Amino acid sequence: MTAPTSTAVRPEIVRAGRIPVKRGYRDALMVGLFGTLLTLAWSWQASLWFDEAATVSATMRSWPEMWRMLQTIDAVHGLYYAGMHLWFDLVGYTPFTLRLPSAVAVGIAAALTVLLVRSRASRRTAVLAGIAFCLLPRVTWMGAEGRSYALTAALAVTMTLVFLAAWRRGPAPRRIRLVWWALYGATAIVGTVTFIYLAFLVAAHGVTALWMLWLGRRDRLVRSSVLGWALGAGAAAVLLLPFALSVVRQSGQVSWIAPISWGSWRGVFVTQWFYLNPLFAVAGWALVVVGLATLVITGRRLGRDRSAGAGAGDRNPSLLAVALPWLVVPTLGVIGVSALVSPLYSPRYLTFCAPAVAILIGVGLDALRRRWLIVVALVALVGLAAPQFVAQRQPEAKQNSSWSEVADLIAGERAAHRDENAAIIYGPVRQHPSATTRVIAYSYPDAFAGLIDVKLKTPAAQSGGLWETRYPLDEVTHRFVGVDAVWLVTSDKQDWRPSVTEKMAALGYRLVEEWGLTGVNVLRYER
Repeated sequence: MTAPTSTAVRPEIVRAGRIPVKRGYRDALMVGLFGTLLTLAWSWQASLWFDEAATVSATMRSWPEMWRMLQTIDAVHGLYYAGMHLWFDLVGYTPFTLRLPSAVAVGIAAALTVLLVRSRASRRTAVLAGIAFCLLPRVTWMGAEGRSYALTAALAVTMTLVFLAAWRRGPAPRRIRLVWWALYGATAIVGTVTFIYLAFLVAAHGVTALWMLWLGRRDRLVRSSVLGWALGAGAAAVLLLPFALSVVRQSGQVSWIAPISWGSWRGVFVTQWFYLNPLFAVAGWALVVVGLATLVITGRRLGRDRSAGAGAGDRNPSLLAVALPWLVVPTLGVIGVSALVSPLYSPRYLTFCAPAVAILIGVGLDALRRRWLIVVALVALVGLAAPQFVAQRQPEAKQNSSWSEVADLIAGERAAHRDENAAIIYGPVRQHPSATTRVIAYSYPDAFAGLIDVKLKTPAAQSGGLWETRYPLDEVTHRFVGVDAVWLVTSDKQDWRPSVTEKMAALGYRLVEEWGLTGVNVLRYER
């Protein structure tokens, strides 16, 4: 059967079961570069926020100190923290270098998505899927975030490519098949240790394997590949058990996650991949449906060839068999565990499914057939994505954080007053009762360098946790000896201004100036 040039799926590639890297790597490189540059653009403008401060606090300490911390909290992010520790050892810490690896990871994920789709569809479909991935509001968000979400997307595509490569080794000698499935198990371990939710992607690959078993239940090579997946996934599960148990012991750190409710469905259909952009969500889901319908119709057409001699293509998972479980299984799995065991569902935790959404959108775009229609649709997607992209690059885009503005204010005022003997009192920080506004100093250390933290008891790096421990203000009045000026940085919700001003007056300080920024009050006292 000869595939029409406009169809999304190319049967000759499917039957060969090969990824045409030589024909697709240039496209992958260009799309990957586009993804990195797009997500990197103006990413430095948005202020850091609490989650990114956690990355900074965890990684800007010695290896023994970080290992000690991981025994009590954030083991789920341990491998990511280790990688960022090495990165900062190499280039140093700034907000820009914090986010740069995420932008690069977006580019890698986009490039690998192109290669994945190219193995089972036309060049146009592959490029469209890669571009769609780069435009997703969740992707432009994660590429400007100093957390592991962009990396999880890149790892998810890598795991899927290794799964498909191991699968198509079905006709190879047993030794070669075992090596490939061992490699799959290794990637599953790396992915899950990086972010434990990627275990649900391994389950999605299992659904793909069962799908193929159902289609070719009498095929010895298909059964062999299903067994290979089971062995690779099973071995990974056994080796990951100690890690999983340590993560479970620390599950209290996600006690902030709300139980599943009807509002969770907005998270699934909008926030999860179309972050804060409902109009893009409508267009995106419409294209996903078109893409699914196209793949189903193409699959039925190919199925009619089986009676005439199927060839190896029937033994290799189709694009539909790969993308649909990837899209559905992790989401339903996390929601199911949240409903039956403990709340675990947060939309950003399913970021690694974004490539599956992009694949189906790419197929949907290619199904429009006419180039001018595809161009119009792409321009429309760009237009829908642009407002949210701009919003994500505003100074207070992340949880209304004004931390960079606070740091600039304090740096400017300290330079104007030429503070030499100045102290600082860090008060509460909004929405995070376990921390203080010292998180701003972790994020922008230059602005606070040299200030005496009068309440500090145990620095974060020595506390065994993410954050420092502190004395009550009444127990450290002796630390104000010789201090000419005192800063107070506190939440505008848990307002410390009246009590601190009273205590400062008793120590001989008067309030000189006060500033109100989004979520934060800043006060300066002088003796």
